[in-house]
Amino acid sequence: MKYCIDSADIQNVFQTNDLNSIKEVPFCSIQDTIETPPIKMAIKGWKTQKFKAQFVQIKSEKELQIDRKTERDMLLLHFVSNGNTSLRYGTNKSYTMEKNTNTIFVLQNAEVNHFFNSNKHYEYFKVFIPFEYVFNLKEQYPELLKPIMKLLKGECPLLLHEQHFVTTPEMQEVIEQIKNCQLMGKTAPLYFDTKVQELFLLQLQQKDNQQCCNCARYQHYTDQINQAKDIIEKQFKNPPSIHELALAVGMSATLLKASFKLLFGTTIYGYIYEYRMGIARNLLKQTPYTIAEIAEQSGYEHASHFTTAFKRKFQISPAAYRKRSA
Repeated sequence: MKYCIDSADIQNVFQTNDLNSIKEVPFCSIQDTIETPPIKMAIKGWKTQKFKAQFVQIKSEKELQIDRKTERDMLLLHFVSNGNTSLRYGTNKSYTMEKNTNTIFVLQNAEVNHFFNSNKHYEYFKVFIPFEYVFNLKEQYPELLKPIMKLLKGECPLLLHEQHFVTTPEMQEVIEQIKNCQLMGKTAPLYFDTKVQELFLLQLQQKDNQQCCNCARYQHYTDQINQAKDIIEKQFKNPPSIHELALAVGMSATLLKASFKLLFGTTIYGYIYEYRMGIARNLLKQTPYTIAEIAEQSGYEHASHFTTAFKRKFQISPAAYRKRSA
């Protein structure tokens, strides 16, 4: 049996984190949690006068459905970072999104239903963009906004693409920057708005390039490619060679390299580099480890090599990054 939470049960949490009550403040960020058996939920929210975003973490002891109404017409940029989630908007069919995929929904005064399996951990990042912004952008870039305008006119399904796109390392980096935008001090509102627009444009670029994770060209190999990514993430300190990785997932090295780049938008070695930099950045912000210790934890034998790699990525030394983030 499904356990159902309607909007009344979680009204306070979602209203707080939707930041609806804070309309005149240039920028604000809020976080909250709810622990009402069988559900545990943590939400972080950010809002400017243009856009808002949420990072949601959910775990339920039972099969769970959460229902709520959208409060205005807007686009929803939806990124699933952990767990396979099913969503339904209005009376339309349900859509299942897998880990590390993204899509865009049009929310037009519809009921939103989220479905979660029991004893699973879910994480997803959402950005809300008002229609007014889209219409204004269309005046400047009509060709770029064609796919979105078809959605708004009802000429195609609610999804920007029914076959979801893979969230690339570049997108993941922008999402992390949005999550930490308050570190920018007085420039946080402008920084937040700029990064939201960058994330939106990266999605439109994916649509334009037709780099769909279910593309017929490599649909058969999606599971193996994701398996290769999982191996890399588990062994990032001492990753296997491309030949060893190909053997582990049952593909040729040539096919693995081509398919991996098509799916994730970067090479295998590029992904390892981006993943290590993400680990390093979090350690610098969240731990008292020395630079040498963080270098080792990030997969670098020598602190000098780590510092060079970090500066190439972030244009700032690890020590200076830590000081700025404090």
